[in-house]
Amino acid sequence: MRIETIDSIERLFEIELDWDELYQADPYSHIYLSSDFLCSVAIRVAGKFRVVVAWSDEGRCVGLLPLMLMTRWSKSGRCLINVLDMLGHVFDADYTGILCDPDVEAEVCVALAAEVSKMDFARIVLNYFSAPKCRLDAFTSAFDPTLFDCKGNTHLINDGQTNNLICPYIDLPDSFDAYLASLSSNSRQKLRRLLRQLDTDPELQVKKSRPETYTQDVTVLSKLWYLRHAEQKGHKRATHLADLFKDVIMLGLANGMVYLAILYRGGKPIAAQANYLDKVRGEVLFHVGGRDDAVKDLSSGLMLQAHCIRWAIANGFKRFDFTIGNEPYKYSLGGVDREIFSRELHTGNGANITGILDGRCRKDVEQLIKRYRDKERPDDAQIAFEQALQVWPDFSLE
Repeated sequence: MRIETIDSIERLFEIELDWDELYQADPYSHIYLSSDFLCSVAIRVAGKFRVVVAWSDEGRCVGLLPLMLMTRWSKSGRCLINVLDMLGHVFDADYTGILCDPDVEAEVCVALAAEVSKMDFARIVLNYFSAPKCRLDAFTSAFDPTLFDCKGNTHLINDGQTNNLICPYIDLPDSFDAYLASLSSNSRQKLRRLLRQLDTDPELQVKKSRPETYTQDVTVLSKLWYLRHAEQKGHKRATHLADLFKDVIMLGLANGMVYLAILYRGGKPIAAQANYLDKVRGEVLFHVGGRDDAVKDLSSGLMLQAHCIRWAIANGFKRFDFTIGNEPYKYSLGGVDREIFSRELHTGNGANITGILDGRCRKDVEQLIKRYRDKERPDDAQIAFEQALQVWPDFSLE
């Protein structure tokens, strides 16, 4: 087996066919590990991504681990460190993971870990890992326990009421009537009533986003999401997240990976929902939604969700994945639990394992030092500057 670490866009495109073959062969692949999704992300972070690929002796692609190198300040260690995160997750992917040929997944995960352990980093974050737990175990267990500590992460929100590591889904039947028949009588009656209202009320209309309306529609979704979450998350964080998924959804629409539906009432948008479409796996994956909470007399979010499920069945999809979070409404729609995992590895002393920064993060280091100087953190700026000189003797901010 041969391991290759790819850090150029050109090389990613060269292996795209091999990548796609592995994606189809892996029964646990998902849209966030596809070449279409990750190549579009990699283009936006050129120079920072590291896609670690395993090749069989016969030249087949048998494993792929997409990572992103980041530079952060360690408060405990009082120094700059490098962090390896999952490439897709940095840009709003609901799931991460390792693509593997299922016949050699343990061997592949160990080989990938051996390659990653040679890199300069203090921490590797494996959150929202959607793949068999045995892959995560094989990967993390391959790191030297005398050098790395391993811990699991929890992701509870809404005052601990929602566990984001539980991901309900529905296996879709061939007809919407069959789907309704699988629900409780209360849920079935409610969905029928909502969809009857949608189909007969001339004031209500669902519009699918089209190329000529992409920008407008994504802005509508972003605003509806922001209005609903700004108070809980705060203006600054809500604005950042809304801008982030605007960019990601625009890329998905352009690549044909996203179905964006907007519910209008009297010409005014009152709810919007963006779903990823995995045409290889036959899955629709809910990604983000927003609604106008000022609308009190209509369950607009549930109406649009029901419309999207009906649309998925009509278009031949076999699974509707509600993705992260075990909110109660997902079970009223027939959701069945699936567990994903979060784990991270970090060095015992909190510093990079090699003691020096990764040589390819110079631009990030320059930006951080300038930021520390601007924010009157001269001591931190000096420490970071001395770290930079260890890697680049000619380092200068002039």
